[in-house]
Amino acid sequence: MNTFVDKIKQDESGEWKKRMEPKKGAVVKNEIPRGYGKKVVDERWKIVQSNQKYKETAKTSTFTETFNADIQRFLLDPETESQQDLFKDNIENFIGTVKIPLGIAGPLRMNGMHAQGEFLIPLATTEAALVASISRGISVINQSGGCTAAVILEGINRDPAFSFYSLIHVGEFLSWSSTQFTNYKFVAEKTTRHGRLIDVIYTCEGNDVHMKCVYTSGDASGQNIVTIATEAIINYILENTPVKPKAHYIEGGMSGDKKGNQQVMSYVRGKRVIAEVTIPDSVFETTLHVSPEAVCRATGVGTRGLMLSGAIGASCHFSNAITAMSIALGQDPACAAECHVGLARTERVEGGVYMCVTVPNILVGTVGGGTKLPTQRACLEMMGLFGAGKANALAEIFASVLIAGELSLGAAIVSGDFAKAHKILARDTSEPIDLTKDTPDEAFNKAQAQIVKLSNLPPRDVIMKIYGLYKQSTVGDINISKPGFFSTDLKSKAKYDAWKKYEGLKKEEAMLEYIKTVQNLVAEEQKQK
Repeated sequence: MNTFVDKIKQDESGEWKKRMEPKKGAVVKNEIPRGYGKKVVDERWKIVQSNQKYKETAKTSTFTETFNADIQRFLLDPETESQQDLFKDNIENFIGTVKIPLGIAGPLRMNGMHAQGEFLIPLATTEAALVASISRGISVINQSGGCTAAVILEGINRDPAFSFYSLIHVGEFLSWSSTQFTNYKFVAEKTTRHGRLIDVIYTCEGNDVHMKCVYTSGDASGQNIVTIATEAIINYILENTPVKPKAHYIEGGMSGDKKGNQQVMSYVRGKRVIAEVTIPDSVFETTLHVSPEAVCRATGVGTRGLMLSGAIGASCHFSNAITAMSIALGQDPACAAECHVGLARTERVEGGVYMCVTVPNILVGTVGGGTKLPTQRACLEMMGLFGAGKANALAEIFASVLIAGELSLGAAIVSGDFAKAHKILARDTSEPIDLTKDTPDEAFNKAQAQIVKLSNLPPRDVIMKIYGLYKQSTVGDINISKPGFFSTDLKSKAKYDAWKKYEGLKKEEAMLEYIKTVQNLVAEEQKQK
């Protein structure tokens, strides 16, 4: 359905043309002022509240009765207002902060070249089920002995481009430039404490020369470092080259900056990291509730589907974990556009499944940039990864968390839990179950959403009852994928017998019993509140 054409056909008067024409001579009043400090922030809020669209919203909004005060209070709370100087290096036209829910997963057991031990994983996201999914994947990794990881290569680049009048001029420039690496290195490194120029790679297209300048950036992610250092190289070239370009550009498009690209697969941009884990068959069955063969088979189907779609790289959802960790840890979340390009591989081996990810472009830092912001620094400190000497460890953890996400999502797709998890975890639980109006499936789905969001965990025998009823309701067999804690917790035969008594219940009866059990738990919790 072409909505643009449909709109035109519906508008017989031709009014749509007037709506879309540029408004020549029109003046936008009250543009947002630049600058820093309380006075200019207050001025921005006056402009915000005088904006016509804002005022129209205030009249009709059911948000609150005190619309203006509450909008400002939500975005510019007293603590943020008192700390606004901390944001100067990271934002312009500051008016406040946006809060994103922060979840915690792990700890993740790391056997990395740089990351050793157990690390908490902060994840900032608005997507329900993501933290739960990564947590499950981390549990699988931990039960398998932890994740092995290593930074293989480092290199962050900028791609200045020069246009010449002819191919002859290109040749003259290349002949001279290829002798200048020492000088390029000298002028570039004068601009930075952390950056080191390690390579210059030339690519010619017609009378254009792309000159990819590759650096290491220490414990900073490096995007600003390479831009400033490369500008110094360009200035040196313009002052010293025997053949002057007709035009030059600090970025010619070949760096891959914030763009998914194929070239990085065989090289590096940021840190190239490989992480691996071998998962025993028993862990697959008890924690992921699927067979290893089914997951490996589905991975093959998914990889072929990615090839058919023309995707760059092969993964289920690298960008999910990268973005959530980046926001929490002060990294640039826009880099997920390029950092998601990588390979996830699943291979059947004797007694288990070998899984690895190769990620050639993890752009992270533990100094500079957003790592100085209060909440982001707090998350890095929680992991023990704030400050110098920690960036490679953080990169290895990023790659290992990607394995956790791939494992859990891949298993959920195979088991049929993918849509179910989003349906349950993203559901609003404020609407009560009404067995007189809800269909059995609607009531069952509401009950599932309510049970996972209880504030207090029920006793273990109640959990076993709920789990058994759930299995009997969904697959009709209570013995499929028994809870892992049964092997250690069943000291009481009475508890096991209480659980087993639901075996053989009809699905409809088990579903109704499940719903009533959850209703009782919810009612009991509300009574306590």
